[in-house]
Amino acid sequence: MSTIEKAMGKHRQSTAKPNSITAAMNAKKGGQTKVAIPSEMDNVSASADSYAAEKLLTAKESVVHQPIAIDTERLKNMGMVMHTDEAVNVKINNEFRSIKQKLLDNAFGSGAAFHKNGNLVMVSSALPDEGKTFSAVNLALSLASEKDKTVLLVDADVIKPSVNQTLDIEDKPGLIDFLVGNVSQLSDIIYPTSIPNLKLMPAGAFHHLNNELLASSKMEILAKELASRYSDRVVVFDCPPLLGVVETVTLSKLLGQAVIVVEQDKTKIADVKAAVSQLNKDMAIGFIMNKAVRGAYSQYGYGYGYDSKAKKS
Repeated sequence: MSTIEKAMGKHRQSTAKPNSITAAMNAKKGGQTKVAIPSEMDNVSASADSYAAEKLLTAKESVVHQPIAIDTERLKNMGMVMHTDEAVNVKINNEFRSIKQKLLDNAFGSGAAFHKNGNLVMVSSALPDEGKTFSAVNLALSLASEKDKTVLLVDADVIKPSVNQTLDIEDKPGLIDFLVGNVSQLSDIIYPTSIPNLKLMPAGAFHHLNNELLASSKMEILAKELASRYSDRVVVFDCPPLLGVVETVTLSKLLGQAVIVVEQDKTKIADVKAAVSQLNKDMAIGFIMNKAVRGAYSQYGYGYGYDSKAKKS
């Protein structure tokens, strides 16, 4: 990882200023129930776009979904993170334990003061097929095993969604449906699962204005809500590859951390540098070396690259 770390520049850091905006629901077992949600919108712009976003975020009723069943036996056979049995997939369990520790420190620990929205973490790669969704799902599964944290896995790859396929679950209304206005409330697209502490937000239906929707004031309000509503929640965004796609760059402006998946012996350093150069410069950016075999102790390596150009506080 040292070659990649040296290639990256240190990104300036900023302090988070939490916002209080209404939405999100707690899952209730045993069917769908309608519950009232009070309005808590504070200091929202009076522009037409912001007003429309506020109206949709503060709908008076929402549906609490039944938990989505996730086949953990299937995940085990796929070699994914598994914490129901410590004797299963031990290697990858420990690797993602190590990976998540820096992310948690930046979100809730000593690094939290320097990373705005540090609990919003994007997972991407320079190019397709480097294992970003596999890494995003494993990271979410590992975070869900924390005793005092919850995790929301967002399929933000609105161009080619694959979280549902990886987890072998049905497509449901999601992020784009909410941003378009086909779904009235944020909590309507947050689904509990059979895995404790893990919730999902699907990508939703494809829309030809995906990037414009992600760049909208409604998306900004949604990100602030996800960052501030629950103090114990980490939100993992599985984003499209960076090169040749604008959606991920757009999303990076709203998120606090980035994990870039790099496939050993495939991804060129120049591509990694070009990809990272497009991201929000205030993000904490780390790297996962995926499919590492030569001269590696494990399948995954992880590290952060910084230099002396850091913003001084």
